[in-house]
Amino acid sequence: MMHYVDQVMNTVDIPVREEQSIAVPRASIGRSDPRALLCLVLVLGVAGLLDSIVAFKASRTVDEPDYISYGVQVLKTTPDRSGNLLWNSKTPASALNALPRMIAESLEPYPSLSRLAQVLRSVWMARLPSILSLLLLNWFVYWWAYELYGITAALACSVMVVLSPNLIAHGVLATADGYFALGVVASLYFFRRYLLNPTVGNASISAVVLALAQLAKPFAFYLYGVVLVISIFRFIRVPAKESKLTIKGLVIYGILLAAAFVALINVGYSFRGTLARLGKYHFESASFQRIQGWPLASALRVPLPRAYLQGLDLMKYCDDSGLTYGNLYLLGDLQRLRDPGFHKFKSYYLVAWLIKEPIALQICFALGLFSLRKRTWNELILGEGPLLLAAGTLVVWQSLFRNSQIGIRNILPALAVEIIIAGAAFASFSKLARKMRIGLLLLLGWLAVSTLSYYPQMIPYMNEWVIDRKMSYKFLADSNIDWNQNQRLVDEFLSRNPDVKLNPEKPTTGRVLVSVNHLVGIYPQQPAMTWLLQSRPVAHVGYAHLLYVVPNH
Repeated sequence: MMHYVDQVMNTVDIPVREEQSIAVPRASIGRSDPRALLCLVLVLGVAGLLDSIVAFKASRTVDEPDYISYGVQVLKTTPDRSGNLLWNSKTPASALNALPRMIAESLEPYPSLSRLAQVLRSVWMARLPSILSLLLLNWFVYWWAYELYGITAALACSVMVVLSPNLIAHGVLATADGYFALGVVASLYFFRRYLLNPTVGNASISAVVLALAQLAKPFAFYLYGVVLVISIFRFIRVPAKESKLTIKGLVIYGILLAAAFVALINVGYSFRGTLARLGKYHFESASFQRIQGWPLASALRVPLPRAYLQGLDLMKYCDDSGLTYGNLYLLGDLQRLRDPGFHKFKSYYLVAWLIKEPIALQICFALGLFSLRKRTWNELILGEGPLLLAAGTLVVWQSLFRNSQIGIRNILPALAVEIIIAGAAFASFSKLARKMRIGLLLLLGWLAVSTLSYYPQMIPYMNEWVIDRKMSYKFLADSNIDWNQNQRLVDEFLSRNPDVKLNPEKPTTGRVLVSVNHLVGIYPQQPAMTWLLQSRPVAHVGYAHLLYVVPNH
């Protein structure tokens, strides 16, 4: 495929500066070569197959039932979250995953359709919308890379998405993490189109896509801050004649952003409780209670559905209290939120990235960043700037201001951005030195071998820094390794080995199988198994459960 792409590049490659090998971001947007698009379709076909197998093999994870149950509530137009803290961060996007279940319920009165209803109730069917959204994310990554770096880079990025263990692991689940990544990448893509050609049409599309991103994850609201900062930089640094941005145009864009946000949030939450007075809300978090106590605040009518503000409040409350997540764990250090000396791990996501992202992908990302060193501010604003700002803001916020550090899945959009930036290493591929081209292809090969060595168990993936995979718990735990995704494998193992004890509450002898989260003490109500932590496991089941042989003393 790469040999073919080299030939195509001769006719469609984008301009290259003499002093650097990376292409300058396009000032206009063109169409990709039809044959390259065919290659993309083939890559997406492979991705769909690989992702479907992962989704089929994995057992239902810990919080998928809560996402689906809230999705059912949304479909029933009753999105209220009262009485269920586990719905705190759930959004209308979960309705997509709940739709097969709702269809199944409508078919149950008909005995002849019972088999179909059973299929629709399966875990795989609930995950099907997520699989499709992951393919759509790949599509947007391709177009981002194509418009920034050319066809070869675009196809290389598409392949990297296919082989990204963390995007596969969490993008196929019936949760919101994959939707969030798609929302960030897609909304910034259309925002860039608006910057390149600030028409009312492009402004409207950008506003709608940004609003849709809010239906995937509440924290997606930070994208409006990214848009504001980049718009200001673009307006200040580039003359109006060149950028075509005017104060009037930006005001219209701001109005469209606000209108689309209010409209789509109301539609997503069925207009329930819209225009209710703030004083009528019952808030749980101290932060929202303080806001409610401001002068005149109680009389303020909120133009948003009650469930939206309710979700933000419960997210803050749960993050402060730790009621919906376990203890924090990093590099053997266990932190309990209620302990006097509790502290979050400021380096949590950096360590998770270094250990859980494939090394080959990290190298491509570093090469991509290095190749941007001669970018001007104007080029960055129209190119990688929005992506890097969005990814950096997300990682910094999760690292410094959130207590719920429970897995790399919380920064999934940043991992998608990483792949786009990594594509810069493949810019003007045909003009690179032969050794460089071979090196880049070897990195893709290494990425494939590393990822497929865990396949289809993608959630526990660790890169080659973890030599003994049975010792992964020394570095990370929680949804990084053990999210109940291998329950089926555990059940099969126990049926073949009835003498094995599973997660014993007290020290025992013989063969013992324990989940990583039980072992290190993730669950607040269950202390760490210190009597096993000094021993070495002899085997693993799906990487997330470890087998010990405890001798008699």
